[in-house]
Amino acid sequence: MHITKLPYDEFVKNVSALISNSLSDNEIVDAMSNFGYDRNRIKMGEKLLNDTISSNQKQIEKQEKKIRLHKERAELQQSVKKKYMKILLIARIAFDKDILVKKALKLEGTREAALYLWIDQISVFAGNLLSENTWLEMLNNYGIGRKEIQSLSDDLVKLRVIADICELAKTQAKNETKEKQNNQKELQNWISDFLKIAKISLEDKPHLFEKLKSVNEGISK
Repeated sequence: MHITKLPYDEFVKNVSALISNSLSDNEIVDAMSNFGYDRNRIKMGEKLLNDTISSNQKQIEKQEKKIRLHKERAELQQSVKKKYMKILLIARIAFDKDILVKKALKLEGTREAALYLWIDQISVFAGNLLSENTWLEMLNNYGIGRKEIQSLSDDLVKLRVIADICELAKTQAKNETKEKQNNQKELQNWISDFLKIAKISLEDKPHLFEKLKSVNEGISK
């Protein structure tokens, strides 16, 4: 397989020039046609190049989408954390003497580190509070009412949704990266064979091979 060490943009530029220089010179096309590389076969390389360019653009778009969604998730998660920790600290004070409530609301122990487990932990906290008016009445004494708990619960729903979307975006970005790699590998394989045939077919016409040589050397860096 032909391996290039060039940055992607430079690699594409050089491959484009190589194919363009080949197709624009009838002598090169005629010489290579004798070894199975007629104009249509050379254009196969052009198609592979276009596929690589297309997959690269899709990869960029998916990566940008993933970054944007992860930023939105992080911002919402930070907002939820701020709300939750405020209510949690107050709940620990309000129900300090009530072992059953502390257990039901999971007031003690560490907070979950993994995102989905953390969301589940807060969901239990908010859901149990919303289902018990007497607990809400207790929190009202500290300035926390149903409105604040419901707002926390609503934000948790949004956070779970965007977390799911982020996972999907991550998978899509990974798939596009793989597709780009596969397309570029196929293009590089094609170039490898093309350059070998060009060297053979233009052996007696050095002035034609010289036309491709500079681009050939660029791709082969």
